[in-house]
Amino acid sequence: MRFSVKKILIYIALILTGLFFVFPFYWVLSSSLKSRECMSMVPPAYYPSEVRTVDLKMQAGGRIYSQAGTLWLKICESKDLLTKSQINGGYYVKLNQNLPTSQVEWFSDMDIKIEQADFEILEFSKTACHRIKGIKKPLAVVGRLVRNSGSGFNEIIFTSDADVKVIENCKPMLNVAHKPIRDFTPRWVNYKETMEGPEATFGEKSTGFAIFMRNSLFISILAVVGQILSSSFVAYGFSRIDFKGREAWFILVLATMMLPMEVTLIPLFAIYKSLGWINTFLPLIVPHFTAGAFNVFLMRQYMLTLPKELDESAEIDGCGAIGRYFHIILPNSIPVIIVVAIFTFVYTWQDVMGPLIYLDNPAYRTVTLGLEYFRSPYIDNRHLLMTGAVLAMLPVAILFIFLQKYIMSGIATTGIKG
Repeated sequence: MRFSVKKILIYIALILTGLFFVFPFYWVLSSSLKSRECMSMVPPAYYPSEVRTVDLKMQAGGRIYSQAGTLWLKICESKDLLTKSQINGGYYVKLNQNLPTSQVEWFSDMDIKIEQADFEILEFSKTACHRIKGIKKPLAVVGRLVRNSGSGFNEIIFTSDADVKVIENCKPMLNVAHKPIRDFTPRWVNYKETMEGPEATFGEKSTGFAIFMRNSLFISILAVVGQILSSSFVAYGFSRIDFKGREAWFILVLATMMLPMEVTLIPLFAIYKSLGWINTFLPLIVPHFTAGAFNVFLMRQYMLTLPKELDESAEIDGCGAIGRYFHIILPNSIPVIIVVAIFTFVYTWQDVMGPLIYLDNPAYRTVTLGLEYFRSPYIDNRHLLMTGAVLAMLPVAILFIFLQKYIMSGIATTGIKG
């Protein structure tokens, strides 16, 4: 029994830990389907949703009043519930261009005067429906009034039956628990707008995310091809060909991993600029056709595990060094080749510094720069930014899902023989 309880506790701890790590991914995925308004909801919406609303109308005749040159619509007659004043008055909602706003105030009857208005009915458009404590039926909240108090704040909400089209009186409710009703509303059009670009949402020409993904795929695929060819060829030499100073040269190759990228950044930029490669894809592709030290290390360690008898048999059959590389070593190194391909793809796909330095043309931007492109001080595009993040994660996630078996086997066998 004690063992079973311990096992259950371990499973609970593992499940909670798993949820802790999965939640950020869920948040990005759900946010990619939210609207701009949903992203700003307080408290935050944990799923794509919109506040349930109704359109209400109120008779304007005899309800329009003026106070200090501003028009107000009388919601209901009532004494001031927040100050417990005994003076007769009522609650009023401020009008802007003959339409109700969200501002509600209490005025005494002596502070206002009747205004001759030309309109008879006022539209309360998109009135939010709330779930109110103690009431089963959802109610439309026409207005809210909040005032500070010594212990925090007091609040009055003015509710009306959401099923009626015309409301004559609203019921004021003091300090009652309420929350808006949110309906699950995924916004799939986010993906279309993201692909078209942020400016496309208001009719302007834009560089869409589809172009950014195309650029990143082009760079990443060529980088993978370059690393596989160059790194495997160098690793073949270090693992299968015995030449003078082999170990020393291998140590020198590994020593290049100690150089930070910042040390070579300026010299490389000067070289690429003199070659006329700035604002092209060449600085992001060509270097991958020179072997990377880490990839050489991985491939060499794996190739050392292959039996030497394979080379000897091929050599007896008249197969040269290059032939053995293509016909013997590469076909038997598929697991480590897949590992190197994935590592290279992920590195180039997520690279920020390289594209930021070498690419100026918006049409050449990659996924990482494209995500930054969706940030704007003028318009809230957080929902499209989250959609772009999901699209950016998709290729990498697909690679890991389908090639996970090869990743584990490739890494596991790279350190068996030194």
